[in-house]
Amino acid sequence: MRILLIEDEPRLAEAVCAVLRKERFVVDRVDRITTAKEAGLMAEFDLVLLDRKLPDGDGLSLVSALRARSPG
Repeated sequence: MRILLIEDEPRLAEAVCAVLRKERFVVDRVDRITTAKEAGLMAEFDLVLLDRKLPDGDGLSLVSALRARSPG
């Protein structure tokens, strides 16, 4: 399973990534909406974990953009 983690707090992001990777998930981490959109265009993810309060906006604004790319 491939997971996209969108989190701008470095310590929290590293802790979440460590736990997920220990369970053998593939995790890509980004810290901004703009970078997450780029990642969503380059790869398919089974799960997206996102922070609502990101430096460049509300994480929820990203959900519709990612769904439009992969509606399944």
